[in-house]
Amino acid sequence: MMAEQSPEQQAPTPSSRGFFGEVVSIYRNSRKEQDIFWNIYVARPLAAVLIYFLRATPITPNQVTFLGAFSFLGVAAALIAMPGWGGMLVAAALLQFAYLLDCADGQLARLKSMTSEVGAYLDFLIDEVKALILVGAFAVRLWLAHDDPRWLLVGLVGMALVSIATSLTNFVRRPEYAGRDIKPGESARRKGEKPSTGLGWILWAVQSFASWLIHYPSWFVYLALADGLEAFDGSAWFVYLFLGVYLVYAAKTGLGVLLKLGSPGFYKK
Repeated sequence: MMAEQSPEQQAPTPSSRGFFGEVVSIYRNSRKEQDIFWNIYVARPLAAVLIYFLRATPITPNQVTFLGAFSFLGVAAALIAMPGWGGMLVAAALLQFAYLLDCADGQLARLKSMTSEVGAYLDFLIDEVKALILVGAFAVRLWLAHDDPRWLLVGLVGMALVSIATSLTNFVRRPEYAGRDIKPGESARRKGEKPSTGLGWILWAVQSFASWLIHYPSWFVYLALADGLEAFDGSAWFVYLFLGVYLVYAAKTGLGVLLKLGSPGFYKK
């Protein structure tokens, strides 16, 4: 009779699990508790494949973050230098690769127990820089396609709007303003909270749709595919939708700051 194996001997080794088993294990051990549909079923499973090869290397999560930022420059280059539907498809592919790295940095940090608040803030900073680059690239693309310099003005105003919205976000998250310390990513974790009233459900649905629009990797592929349809300008629609949400957010958040800090009662607290 064979001797009974200990729990350590029974535990599967990386080689016994195989490649796909290891990838599944990496995904399960590095995912967030709450996440959006695109990340759960598309981006993070693919990022787990990348982490399979990165986990045994000295590459750090922050280095992956910077690599994703530099790779995003290829998205801007494709949008500007490659007119027509082909440029949108190449930009979509490069954008998804950059977002794959954006997911991989956090997953690698959780897998290696290398998470940090400054790393989360770095991720937020890079995301906003990407948004600026994307708006500027689309403005130049539309200017070149339509020979209309007004698109350059739209780009300048749009980049200023993204900067204002980012500054407002940083301001209202300050503990001096919010009354509590809001950690990076906390708002994303609270999205799972559902309202109980009819009006609350409507507002929640609108805010969820706006959040989806802000998270452009989730729908950029669809937009790029639709750009091949006749009489559909995917570049213009991206600018309308993306900047439209930023405009509403900046107006709503800015009004809240104005009402809270502009009230004479603020100094009576």
